[in-house]
Amino acid sequence: MEATHQHRSERVWRRGEHVPELDGLRGLAILVVTLYRFGKGFPEETVIGKWIGFVLSHGDRGVDLFFVLSGFLITGILIDGKDRPHYFRNFIARRSLRIFPLYFCTLAAIVIGASLFPELAEMFALPLSNQFYLWTYLVNVKMSFENEWCFGRLDHFWSLAVEEHFYLVWPFILYQLRSTLTLRVAIGLAILSAVSRVGYVLATQHGVAADVLTIFRVDSLLIGAAVAVMARRPKGLEPFKKWLPIAFLSCVSVVVMAMVLNKGLFTLTHTLWPVIWACILVWLMTASPSEGLARFFNLSGLRSLGKYSYAMYVFQNPLIALVSTVLTASTFTAVTGDAVTSHLGYLGVMFALTYFAAVASWYLLERHFLKLKRYFPSG
Repeated sequence: MEATHQHRSERVWRRGEHVPELDGLRGLAILVVTLYRFGKGFPEETVIGKWIGFVLSHGDRGVDLFFVLSGFLITGILIDGKDRPHYFRNFIARRSLRIFPLYFCTLAAIVIGASLFPELAEMFALPLSNQFYLWTYLVNVKMSFENEWCFGRLDHFWSLAVEEHFYLVWPFILYQLRSTLTLRVAIGLAILSAVSRVGYVLATQHGVAADVLTIFRVDSLLIGAAVAVMARRPKGLEPFKKWLPIAFLSCVSVVVMAMVLNKGLFTLTHTLWPVIWACILVWLMTASPSEGLARFFNLSGLRSLGKYSYAMYVFQNPLIALVSTVLTASTFTAVTGDAVTSHLGYLGVMFALTYFAAVASWYLLERHFLKLKRYFPSG
């Protein structure tokens, strides 16, 4: 016990252990995404409003953090369980138990609700007319071919499709690779994804596919995968720490410039943001639990958000539609008379509703399926 405690005190991450700080990092991801989702259309008539709206408008980059974390955690699970029996069966079963119950129950609730209430059928008319792509995790493929966001209040399911495609393909690639090649393949595929996306943008003047199609967005997941591979080398991530400040500051400088100038840089930022998140991930995993970064991501509030982040993400957009009949930012404005204060109030109420809905989902649905994971042990 003493040796374990001593080893744990040296750094946050240790192979084979649950890392609470990573829950906090996931909590940060859902925090910024939720603020982005409910902060859309923030009033910018005042200087304060402009600055708040500017910050909130970039909260969608939390999705990149989700991708990096998924790539890191899933790749780690696959590497650690590579020599165990039932490699594919256990991985697919565990992922299914985590993802499918909430996802398909949400779709079923919308379909059934729409058949009973005309108001719901109107609210979700777009996704209901494209059900096939929702049930088969092809939302992003449909969007790419149509070159438009065509699922209404379920547009955000594109990212769930990207992750599902990664979960289906990456385990088979990883299983065939020798350990010495894994890092090269992960980095090589990430570069190929980014380059192909830039090429697509140059050829098409930036269609929707550049933002949602799996082959164009998988670089984020592969960057996380590369970190997982490096973490499992004999010296771990320590040799890479000296390069972190250069990589981090370089990427942040370009990203800030792009934000200020309102330039997409031919989707280069789609790759730079994941690199920024990966730098923070490496810093966190090589930090001592007593360091400020580790203490921040170990905050109970952030870890709680991380625990319920999946349901929060799924529920955000549908809740906007469902609540709109009784509550909008304009409702608050009628009471306060101030647009900025009203929108902040609306944002806070919607955040709380999403959180409590996610907590209810966890206790009523998700955790019961997760208990079945014991029949499918991982690495």
